[in-house]
Amino acid sequence: MEWIRLSVDSGLFVLIWLVQVIIYPSFKYIDPTKLNYWHQQYTRKILYFVGPLLFVQTAVIALQVLFAPLVYMVDGLLLGGIWINTFFIAIPIHNAIDRGESLEKNILRLLQVNRWRAFLWTALLLLSVVRVVVS
Repeated sequence: MEWIRLSVDSGLFVLIWLVQVIIYPSFKYIDPTKLNYWHQQYTRKILYFVGPLLFVQTAVIALQVLFAPLVYMVDGLLLGGIWINTFFIAIPIHNAIDRGESLEKNILRLLQVNRWRAFLWTALLLLSVVRVVVS
């Protein structure tokens, strides 16, 4: 189970940092008249990568918390933070970008909000690495 978790955590770590360092900053350089189309394409297509990984990660961590709650509670809390950040903060910002609302401001907010997700996924990866190395 730890190796599956490490694989998924690694994939999400790479993905979130690509988004943080390359993809979201590039939104600032896209012509605002074309950003709406591109952003809608991006959000639909990125889901094919993030969705399966996030659901596998959630299933694995849920099982880990279920069978060893004291060992994996921090993992569950970190993942809960990712879900809250994603669905209650990041997705509404993406929706505002799709509507063309305050593009510069919302792109900046998206970068700030995503930084927290990047840190949380980095923490989950570090926990996975430590557990694989120790076991």
